[in-house]
Amino acid sequence: MKQRFRGSEASERRTAWLFLAPSLVLYGMYVFFPIFYTFYISITEWDVMSALPLPICFTDPERSCLENYKELWDDYIFWKSLKNNLTWLVVFSLSPLVGLFLALFFHVKGRLASLYKSLLFMPMVFSLVVVGLIWSWFLQPDFGLIDYLLKATGILAADDQFGMMASFEGATYGLILAAAWPHAAYCMILFLAGLSNLQRNVIEAALIDGCNKWQMFWHVILPMLRPATIIVAIVTMIGALRTFELVAIMTGGGPANSSNVLANYMYQQTFQNFRYGYGAAIAVILFAISLGLIFAYLRRARRQEA
Repeated sequence: MKQRFRGSEASERRTAWLFLAPSLVLYGMYVFFPIFYTFYISITEWDVMSALPLPICFTDPERSCLENYKELWDDYIFWKSLKNNLTWLVVFSLSPLVGLFLALFFHVKGRLASLYKSLLFMPMVFSLVVVGLIWSWFLQPDFGLIDYLLKATGILAADDQFGMMASFEGATYGLILAAAWPHAAYCMILFLAGLSNLQRNVIEAALIDGCNKWQMFWHVILPMLRPATIIVAIVTMIGALRTFELVAIMTGGGPANSSNVLANYMYQQTFQNFRYGYGAAIAVILFAISLGLIFAYLRRARRQEA
């Protein structure tokens, strides 16, 4: 009997691996191989003109294979882009709070509630390119919507301009504002899904014990929303670090690289300056930062659950 059981178990394992094989092959081709190949390209000076990229130390024995990373250390635009990414990470993290507030506010049933939730979720359906074009018009200093509203209400003088996107300090915050519009809607949907799975008996017990609204939210609802909160936090971190479309559409990294981010700077170095090795080095740094932050957050979340 034991031999039959072991034989059937081995057969089931072989069948499982047989079904998984096509997915694993595709995953390796389109995920793992590009990651490892990016690491390899980052130690070369490949410009696409040469057929076979070789490490820098092979082509020039007097130089190190980490030459691109050494250059990054002295690159002012790289550090400015990294600083902007960290600004994105901090300020962009406020959009889930907006999404949570909207989810709590619209966690009711009814035709109007469904209509409002659909209207709020609509920005998430749009492409980020469309969002960038819309907010470029909103923030336009000459004839933009915000400029018009500020002048109509008298907050801004008629001969002044709303120059948020033209300033060195304000351009990044304008981009974050544009990105927070669809992201808050996405967070709202995730929190609504979490609210729909709340344990009613726990809430009823808290009401019997005399919990007020704040105590109910902080000590009962928020802990039960932990799975949704973890997903929202990870998605927010990834979105803040890999942001590219809005920067490319709205500012191109300007003015004078004041709103540049690592993803856009990587694109500029790779596809505009044809420095594929240098662009790959930026991608590796961005990948390491993203992976480190996500693992640190997940480790902290597991400790809190334990």
